[in-house]
Amino acid sequence: MDIGLSCTVWAGCKRAGHLDGIGVYTRSLWQAMEDLKQGEAKDITIKPYAFGRNLPELACGVPKTLSEQFRIQALLSGVLNRPLPNSPAIRQDVDIFHASDHQIPNIAGIPVVATVMDAIPLIHPEWMRQNFKSLKSWLFAKSVQKAEHLITISQYSKLDLVEYLGIAPQKISVTPLGVDPVYFERIPLDARDAVLKKYHLDPGFFLFVGTLQPRKNLPTVLKAFNALPDAVRKAHPLIVVGRDGWANESLLPELRKLEDRGEGRWLKYLHQSEVLVLLQSAGALVFASLYEGFGLPVIEAFAAQCPVIASDTTSLPEVTGEAAWRVDPKDVDSIKAAMLNVLGNDALRAERIELGLQRARQYTWQACARQTLAVYQKVLASRDTT
Repeated sequence: MDIGLSCTVWAGCKRAGHLDGIGVYTRSLWQAMEDLKQGEAKDITIKPYAFGRNLPELACGVPKTLSEQFRIQALLSGVLNRPLPNSPAIRQDVDIFHASDHQIPNIAGIPVVATVMDAIPLIHPEWMRQNFKSLKSWLFAKSVQKAEHLITISQYSKLDLVEYLGIAPQKISVTPLGVDPVYFERIPLDARDAVLKKYHLDPGFFLFVGTLQPRKNLPTVLKAFNALPDAVRKAHPLIVVGRDGWANESLLPELRKLEDRGEGRWLKYLHQSEVLVLLQSAGALVFASLYEGFGLPVIEAFAAQCPVIASDTTSLPEVTGEAAWRVDPKDVDSIKAAMLNVLGNDALRAERIELGLQRARQYTWQACARQTLAVYQKVLASRDTT
């Protein structure tokens, strides 16, 4: 089986020097499939493709070009139903194409499987970047509906796709994400201390990880933190790790005030190895997101044996089970109470750290790759019978 794998977002991350969630997904899925080729799936070949020009070399090689401009292709496909002009060449090269991100190509003559992490562009367009958001949401819906089969990452996201896009349930498969094994590795104390010293941190801080954008709900987390007693804020500062996103005009001054008071830091982007040090040193990860299709940072924190405070909404209860302190992400008092409880209840803390570790071990990229390959086989088999 020759598989075309879309690496557009991964390529963009390579240029930018950091991986976002979709970049992690694409790279990890590719690597897990390469591992499966050594044993149970010897007959597969993965061929990278991407939108754009002068594409960078990735671990999977230099992607072939789908089209230089995704936006133009999306308009032509959405408005005029035109497939990619190079569809014949792609059809000669691969049996099936997997769009691992929301940039879904219209390719004539071969099945396209699309991973759709969530339906946020349709449910909450107010959380998206503001340029042409209505057009983007419409084109997103059109491209999703053209795909032969969809993959999503939680049962919650599947229900949203059924409700908001009218996709038949049997056309959607759920393949949960995995955890990079590095998150389970304990970092030596001297290496941890070196990173903490670099950023002038002591263990026990509250940690927020995520791009600064509306749905990550950092303003409410800040309000909850500011409502803690003075002594708690000083002993357990709030450390924010995440790139500046959008719609943060009122948030950034609050982060500066936090730093001026000596009660927290905004560290922006950090390498994975340094994030892992922070997870293994934190008093808790505070992940009070308003919407998640899965919530990979939660599982990574579980693997690192970091206590987790997480929203009790969208996909997060499905992913965290009983291992997290669940909170109402819109309720400042709920988040504040969890922050105090995670510091003050040692027995419960130890119990949930162990539950989280068990939970993290259930999520592997090898399982994700196997389930994804099963989707390809199902789609190709259904074509053979029609």
